[in-house]
Formats: sequence, C-alpha cells, structure tokens
Amino acid sequence: MSALPKDYSGKKLSAVEADAVVAELKKYLLDLADRWLFKGRFHTDLSKGTLPVEALKVFWQNWYGFVAEINNFHGVAYQRHLPFFKRHPELQKHFANHVADEMIHPSPPGHIRIVLEQGRNFGLTDDEMIEYEMLAECRAFLEYYRGVLYEGTMAEWWASFCVEEAVGHWAKFFGGALRKVYKMPEEKIVYFRVHAEADLEEHADGVMAHADLDWTVLKKMLEEGRADTRPGFSLEYCLRMGTAYFAWFFEGVYQYVKKEGLYSA
Repeated sequence: MSALPKDYSGKKLSAVEADAVVAELKKYLLDLADRWLFKGRFHTDLSKGTLPVEALKVFWQNWYGFVAEINNFHGVAYQRHLPFFKRHPELQKHFANHVADEMIHPSPPGHIRIVLEQGRNFGLTDDEMIEYEMLAECRAFLEYYRGVLYEGTMAEWWASFCVEEAVGHWAKFFGGALRKVYKMPEEKIVYFRVHAEADLEEHADGVMAHADLDWTVLKKMLEEGRADTRPGFSLEYCLRMGTAYFAWFFEGVYQYVKKEGLYSA
C-alpha cells in the first residue's frame, strides 16, 4: 500500500482509480488476515486438532457477546449515514437489506439465534453465553467499532467494516476445521456455513453479500471525494486495526485457556 496516497480526503477518484484502490486494500486486508489470524496460535492449533474444546467454548461465549452488540451497530450506522444513502437509493436498498438480514434471517431475531444454537452445539447453555463477562481482548474488538462509529468519519467506519471480507473467509476456515478435524456433523456447525454465505455470497433473495456492500460503499465514497479520515487514521489503518483486534480476540482466548499473560496468576 505504500505506493498509494494515505489521505483521500476531498480527492475525487475515477471509477477505474477507485477500483484499483479497493483491489489493493482488499489484498492488504487478506494478507494481514493470513499472517495475523489464520497463522496465529489459536487457528494453528485448531487446524491441527490440538486446540482443547474448552477454548472453543470460551471463544464462543465471547463471540456471542460480540455478535449481540455489533449487529446493532448496523442500525445505528444506517441512521447516522442516511444522508449519503438517500442520494444513492440503490446502495440504500442493499444496506437496508443488510440491516434486515442480520435481524430476521433465518427468522427473528436473526443471526443471534444461530449464535445461541451454535453455542448449544459446543455444550454451552444460553445463560453461559448471555450472562458471560467478555475478556478484555475480546471486548476491545467490539469497542474499536463503537468508537469509530460514534467518533470517526463515515469512511473510517466503512473501511473498518470491510474486515467482513476476512470474517467470511474465517468462517469457512473455522467451519472446515470443525468438519475435518473435530468431526462435527454438518447440522452442528450451522453458524459457520450461514456466516460465510452471508459475508461472501449473494443471497438467493438478492441480498448483496455483506463484504461486497462494504467495498461498494467505500468505492462510491472514493469516487465522490468523501473518503475523509482523521489525523492518525487512513483507510489502511482502519483495515489494519479491525484485523488486529480480530486476531487479538483469539489470542486473548488462547492466553486465557493456557493461563498466560494477564491470566497467569
């Protein structure tokens, strides 16, 4: 990314230029995810089958807390960014579908129902997920997005949320490991199949893949000269921070289970 300017504030790009920036940002994101996420200790052990089931449970307790709040941020972003979407009704249609999809698919209250179902498949009760107090490293992932939503620019929010591309690939990776290594039957890993499809594939009813929407909105902002960022931020930085917090989420769980770092005493 060093060849690209770091500050696009007020710079209107052509469609071709914006496509090139988005393509490089996507490559940058996936390279980070490969190094920090898939090659991290948690996922390395997961792929080898040496990650204890306890780690899966602790991860899922924290993941429930994350999903329960992050999906609500979509609705807040819809309200805060509505003037932009009013001028782009086609994008507004897809964004409205995105917000609704999180809340009603496959049935109300949406994806969180699948999170609870998946947790039960890991051996957790609903109360063990709902009443769980998140680890600091896991809550940090959530609070980064809360801070960007309420204090950052629109471009910072959408660039940060392009991490959904990595989340989709992660869901495929995680679900594959549960199938092949942990021998979980297909009906017991529903969350990972649904989430990979939601993030990376267009739905049968025409709902745009979540990651595609994120990149499309960011591209439109680049074309209109609206990709403003604050000092100390850049589009690359937003992608880097979102990916880092995602990776630290798993590292925090790993350290907790292994009694390392803050959890060694």
